[in-house]
Amino acid sequence: MKRISVIFILLFVFVICLTGCGKTEVNKEDETSANDILNNNKSVENEEDKNTEEKILVVYFSKTGENYNVGNVSVGNTAMMASYIKEYLNADSFEIVPVNKYPDNYNKATEVAKTEQRENARPAIKNKLENLDEYDTVFLGYPIWWGDLPMIVYTFMESYDFDNKTVIPFNTHEGSGISLTYDKIKNSLKNANVNTNGLALTGSKARTNEGKEETINWLKSL
Repeated sequence: MKRISVIFILLFVFVICLTGCGKTEVNKEDETSANDILNNNKSVENEEDKNTEEKILVVYFSKTGENYNVGNVSVGNTAMMASYIKEYLNADSFEIVPVNKYPDNYNKATEVAKTEQRENARPAIKNKLENLDEYDTVFLGYPIWWGDLPMIVYTFMESYDFDNKTVIPFNTHEGSGISLTYDKIKNSLKNANVNTNGLALTGSKARTNEGKEETINWLKSL
Protein backbone atom coordinates (compact mmCIF):
# COMPACT_ATOMS: atom_id res chain seq x y z
CA MET A 1 0.00 0.00 0.00
CA LYS A 2 2.81 2.34 0.90
CA ARG A 3 4.47 1.46 -2.38
CA ILE A 4 1.35 2.38 -4.34
CA SER A 5 1.10 5.70 -2.49
CA VAL A 6 4.71 6.55 -3.30
CA ILE A 7 4.21 5.69 -6.98
CA PHE A 8 1.03 7.81 -7.07
CA ILE A 9 2.84 10.79 -5.51
CA LEU A 10 5.72 10.49 -7.97
CA LEU A 11 3.30 10.39 -10.93
CA PHE A 12 1.46 13.43 -9.57
CA VAL A 13 4.71 15.42 -9.25
CA PHE A 14 5.76 14.36 -12.77
CA VAL A 15 2.46 15.58 -14.26
CA ILE A 16 2.79 18.94 -12.49
CA CYS A 17 6.31 19.40 -13.82
CA LEU A 18 5.21 18.66 -17.37
CA THR A 19 2.33 21.13 -17.08
CA GLY A 20 4.61 23.83 -15.62
CA CYS A 21 7.21 23.38 -18.36
CA GLY A 22 4.54 23.57 -21.05
CA LYS A 23 3.23 26.84 -19.65
CA THR A 24 6.73 28.31 -19.55
CA GLU A 25 7.27 27.56 -23.24
CA VAL A 26 3.94 29.11 -24.23
CA ASN A 27 4.71 32.24 -22.26
CA LYS A 28 8.10 32.60 -23.98
CA GLU A 29 6.49 32.19 -27.38
CA ASP A 30 3.80 34.74 -26.51
CA GLU A 31 6.45 37.16 -25.26
CA THR A 32 8.50 36.76 -28.46
CA SER A 33 5.43 37.37 -30.62
CA ALA A 34 4.52 40.48 -28.62
CA ASN A 35 8.03 41.86 -28.95
CA ASP A 36 7.99 41.20 -32.69
CA ILE A 37 4.72 43.10 -33.03
CA LEU A 38 6.03 46.03 -30.97
CA ASN A 39 9.24 46.18 -32.97
CA ASN A 40 7.31 46.04 -36.22
CA ASN A 41 5.04 48.84 -35.02
CA LYS A 42 8.06 50.94 -34.07
CA SER A 43 9.56 50.39 -37.50
CA VAL A 44 6.33 51.50 -39.16
CA GLU A 45 6.11 54.58 -36.93
CA ASN A 46 9.72 55.52 -37.66
CA GLU A 47 9.14 55.08 -41.37
CA GLU A 48 6.01 57.25 -41.19
CA ASP A 49 7.97 59.95 -39.35
CA LYS A 50 10.60 59.94 -42.09
CA ASN A 51 7.96 60.08 -44.81
CA THR A 52 6.10 63.01 -43.21
CA GLU A 53 9.18 65.07 -42.28
CA GLU A 54 9.07 68.33 -44.24
CA LYS A 55 12.27 69.62 -45.79
CA ILE A 56 12.67 73.39 -45.85
CA LEU A 57 15.02 75.54 -47.90
CA VAL A 58 15.73 79.25 -47.44
CA VAL A 59 16.75 80.90 -50.72
CA TYR A 60 17.77 84.55 -50.73
CA PHE A 61 19.49 87.30 -52.64
CA SER A 62 21.08 90.07 -50.59
CA LYS A 63 23.43 92.93 -51.36
CA THR A 64 26.55 93.65 -49.32
CA GLY A 65 28.48 96.93 -49.33
CA GLU A 66 26.69 100.25 -48.93
CA ASN A 67 22.98 99.88 -48.17
CA TYR A 68 20.45 102.65 -47.66
CA ASN A 69 20.24 103.85 -44.07
CA VAL A 70 22.59 101.17 -42.67
CA GLY A 71 26.00 102.04 -44.16
CA ASN A 72 28.56 99.53 -45.41
CA VAL A 73 27.80 95.96 -44.37
CA SER A 74 29.43 92.60 -44.97
CA VAL A 75 26.10 90.81 -44.48
CA GLY A 76 23.13 92.18 -46.41
CA ASN A 77 19.77 93.08 -44.87
CA THR A 78 17.85 90.24 -46.48
CA ALA A 79 20.63 87.82 -45.49
CA MET A 80 19.99 88.79 -41.87
CA MET A 81 16.33 87.78 -42.18
CA ALA A 82 17.35 84.57 -43.93
CA SER A 83 19.66 83.67 -41.04
CA TYR A 84 16.81 84.03 -38.52
CA ILE A 85 14.56 81.74 -40.58
CA LYS A 86 17.30 79.18 -41.14
CA GLU A 87 18.20 79.08 -37.45
CA TYR A 88 14.64 78.90 -36.12
CA LEU A 89 13.46 76.21 -38.55
CA ASN A 90 16.77 74.36 -38.69
CA ALA A 91 16.49 74.69 -42.47
CA ASP A 92 19.00 74.53 -45.29
CA SER A 93 19.90 77.70 -47.18
CA PHE A 94 21.04 78.84 -50.60
CA GLU A 95 22.33 82.31 -51.42
CA ILE A 96 21.83 83.61 -54.96
CA VAL A 97 25.25 84.93 -55.94
CA PRO A 98 25.59 86.97 -59.15
CA VAL A 99 28.36 86.31 -61.64
CA ASN A 100 28.90 90.07 -61.83
CA LYS A 101 28.88 91.50 -58.33
CA TYR A 102 26.76 94.61 -57.84
CA PRO A 103 28.75 97.74 -56.99
CA ASP A 104 29.37 98.36 -53.31
CA ASN A 105 28.45 102.01 -53.80
CA TYR A 106 24.71 102.45 -53.20
CA ASN A 107 24.02 104.93 -56.01
CA LYS A 108 25.97 102.93 -58.59
CA ALA A 109 24.17 99.73 -57.55
CA THR A 110 20.77 101.37 -57.96
CA GLU A 111 21.71 102.53 -61.47
CA VAL A 112 22.69 99.00 -62.44
CA ALA A 113 19.44 97.68 -60.96
CA LYS A 114 17.41 100.29 -62.88
CA THR A 115 19.11 99.36 -66.16
CA GLU A 116 18.49 95.65 -65.61
CA GLN A 117 14.85 96.33 -64.87
CA ARG A 118 14.40 98.55 -67.93
CA GLU A 119 15.94 95.87 -70.15
CA ASN A 120 14.07 93.02 -68.39
CA ALA A 121 17.49 91.43 -67.95
CA ARG A 122 18.23 88.04 -66.46
CA PRO A 123 21.60 88.43 -64.72
CA ALA A 124 23.64 85.23 -64.53
CA ILE A 125 23.91 83.33 -61.25
CA LYS A 126 27.34 82.12 -60.19
CA ASN A 127 26.29 79.13 -58.09
CA LYS A 128 23.84 76.31 -58.79
CA LEU A 129 21.28 74.60 -56.60
CA GLU A 130 21.57 70.87 -57.25
CA ASN A 131 18.77 69.42 -55.11
CA LEU A 132 15.68 71.65 -55.15
CA ASP A 133 13.49 68.59 -55.77
CA GLU A 134 14.26 67.39 -52.22
CA TYR A 135 12.45 70.33 -50.60
CA ASP A 136 8.74 70.74 -49.91
CA THR A 137 8.81 74.37 -48.77
CA VAL A 138 10.99 77.20 -50.07
CA PHE A 139 11.32 80.55 -48.32
CA LEU A 140 12.28 83.12 -50.97
CA GLY A 141 13.98 86.31 -49.78
CA TYR A 142 14.92 89.50 -51.66
CA PRO A 143 15.21 93.29 -51.32
CA ILE A 144 12.80 95.56 -53.16
CA TRP A 145 14.61 97.37 -55.99
CA TRP A 146 12.70 100.06 -57.81
CA GLY A 147 9.36 98.61 -56.69
CA ASP A 148 10.18 95.13 -57.97
CA LEU A 149 12.17 91.97 -57.33
CA PRO A 150 15.82 92.23 -58.37
CA MET A 151 16.07 90.81 -61.88
CA ILE A 152 18.47 88.11 -60.69
CA VAL A 153 15.67 86.62 -58.57
CA TYR A 154 13.66 86.16 -61.78
CA THR A 155 16.69 84.34 -63.17
CA PHE A 156 16.56 81.98 -60.22
CA MET A 157 12.80 81.36 -60.38
CA GLU A 158 12.96 80.62 -64.11
CA SER A 159 15.89 78.22 -63.71
CA TYR A 160 14.16 75.60 -61.53
CA ASP A 161 10.99 73.56 -61.28
CA PHE A 162 8.77 74.77 -58.43
CA ASP A 163 5.72 72.68 -59.31
CA ASN A 164 3.68 71.70 -56.23
CA LYS A 165 6.13 73.36 -53.83
CA THR A 166 5.07 75.85 -51.18
CA VAL A 167 6.86 79.18 -51.67
CA ILE A 168 6.86 81.73 -48.85
CA PRO A 169 8.27 85.18 -49.66
CA PHE A 170 10.08 87.54 -47.32
CA ASN A 171 11.79 90.81 -48.16
CA THR A 172 13.50 93.97 -47.02
CA HIS A 173 12.59 97.43 -48.24
CA GLU A 174 12.87 101.12 -47.46
CA GLY A 175 9.25 102.17 -47.62
CA SER A 176 7.69 100.16 -50.45
CA GLY A 177 6.58 97.18 -48.36
CA ILE A 178 6.04 94.15 -50.58
CA SER A 179 5.19 96.33 -53.61
CA LEU A 180 3.51 93.97 -56.14
CA THR A 181 6.09 91.24 -55.74
CA TYR A 182 3.77 88.48 -54.51
CA ASP A 183 1.71 88.72 -57.71
CA LYS A 184 4.90 88.66 -59.75
CA ILE A 185 6.15 85.57 -57.94
CA LYS A 186 2.79 83.89 -58.59
CA ASN A 187 3.04 84.74 -62.29
CA SER A 188 6.56 83.33 -62.47
CA LEU A 189 5.78 80.18 -60.45
CA LYS A 190 2.35 79.30 -61.80
CA ASN A 191 2.29 75.73 -60.49
CA ALA A 192 3.63 76.52 -57.03
CA ASN A 193 1.61 77.27 -53.93
CA VAL A 194 2.68 80.84 -53.14
CA ASN A 195 1.84 81.78 -49.56
CA THR A 196 0.95 85.48 -49.55
CA ASN A 197 1.30 85.69 -45.77
CA GLY A 198 4.89 86.85 -46.19
CA LEU A 199 6.99 89.25 -44.16
CA ALA A 200 8.50 92.59 -45.12
CA LEU A 201 10.92 94.50 -42.88
CA THR A 202 12.86 97.69 -43.43
CA GLY A 203 16.55 97.06 -43.92
CA SER A 204 17.50 98.80 -40.70
CA LYS A 205 14.92 96.87 -38.66
CA ALA A 206 16.02 93.54 -40.15
CA ARG A 207 19.39 94.06 -38.49
CA THR A 208 18.02 94.41 -34.95
CA ASN A 209 16.78 92.09 -32.21
CA GLU A 210 13.33 93.55 -32.79
CA GLY A 211 13.53 92.43 -36.40
CA LYS A 212 14.63 88.96 -35.35
CA GLU A 213 11.75 88.67 -32.88
CA GLU A 214 9.25 89.84 -35.49
CA THR A 215 10.59 87.27 -37.94
CA ILE A 216 10.29 84.44 -35.39
CA ASN A 217 6.75 85.50 -34.42
CA TRP A 218 5.85 85.48 -38.11
CA LEU A 219 7.25 81.96 -38.50
CA LYS A 220 5.17 80.79 -35.52
CA SER A 221 2.03 82.18 -37.17
CA LEU A 222 2.49 80.31 -40.44
